[in-house]
Amino acid sequence: MRAWLQWQQRQVEERIRGLEAELAAEQSRRPLPPPPDWKAESIRTAAGAKPLRVHVGDCTMGSGKAIDRDQARRMLADNVEACPYCNPDTALGLLD
Repeated sequence: MRAWLQWQQRQVEERIRGLEAELAAEQSRRPLPPPPDWKAESIRTAAGAKPLRVHVGDCTMGSGKAIDRDQARRMLADNVEACPYCNPDTALGLLD
């Protein structure tokens, strides 16, 4: 009985490895999603997340959650800092 259970366990483990390899191969073929148009970088505080900077979506100087154009404009109007590298305020037409 022990030998049969060990054989069965090896079969299951082999099948799992095969499925994981198939999944990894499939995921590597999928194109990456496009970057968001705008993103908001936040900082954690005791009171919760606080907006730190607004970035153009493909800016590599900061990370954050995707936001839409209106949210980006609103955040900049509420004095959230604009990234000094990607200048989302200029891209949004808020500065000349």
